[in-house]
Amino acid sequence: MLKNEIAMFKLQLRIALKENLIYFYTLIIPILMVFINKNNDFQDNESLYLYWSYIVVTTVLNGFLLRIIKLRENGLLKILTYMTGSKFSVLLAIFLVQLLSIQLQILFFNLIVALFITKVSLITWCYGFLTSFLAIFLCTAMLSGLLILRVKFFSFMIVINLFLWTGLVLLGLRPKGILHYFLTVFNPFQLILGLYSLPYATLWFVVLEASCTLLYFVMGYFIFEHFSIQKHLERVRSK
Repeated sequence: MLKNEIAMFKLQLRIALKENLIYFYTLIIPILMVFINKNNDFQDNESLYLYWSYIVVTTVLNGFLLRIIKLRENGLLKILTYMTGSKFSVLLAIFLVQLLSIQLQILFFNLIVALFITKVSLITWCYGFLTSFLAIFLCTAMLSGLLILRVKFFSFMIVINLFLWTGLVLLGLRPKGILHYFLTVFNPFQLILGLYSLPYATLWFVVLEASCTLLYFVMGYFIFEHFSIQKHLERVRSK
């Protein structure tokens, strides 16, 4: 059993390494942005949280979710599920590859910042590494709601890009008060940024973030539990 899952992880890792374009969006863009905004953003290490949030959300969107839909629509998800005996083995392998990818991207991003922008404390390095595990799980659970959409791969890619740019615009608003709470619930960038910023948050915001985390974890469980491995055309014909 474990042998099959290790083999599946290696397969998904090889696939991820071949898809280099995604790293332009998830890593190169935030590095460019950090150099453009270095005089305004980096008053302290807390400024890193915004960029970490971007890396987490964009990688989950463009890596994890798109990879699942692509595998399903070309029929490979069904084949791999039959080979391993469980769709969860395939989904877990894809998730673990993305988790590794995100942690390495954040590590590399912090290294660039430490070398060329500002000193990054050891506590910040450790905090980013440990908190990112929860951030990746939370972001995956929240964005799993997009899997409910019964659309083909290219339509799903358009939806994700619209979702991505809308989320970035909303994140750039830096809202306060009720709007801040509202966007934290519904905007993944704001939700993950809020998670990283919890040490500086009010008690009410901590309660909100914890409630959202629990809600999205439950939602994600049920969505992946009932996630179909059939491609769009097969689901249409079966009705």
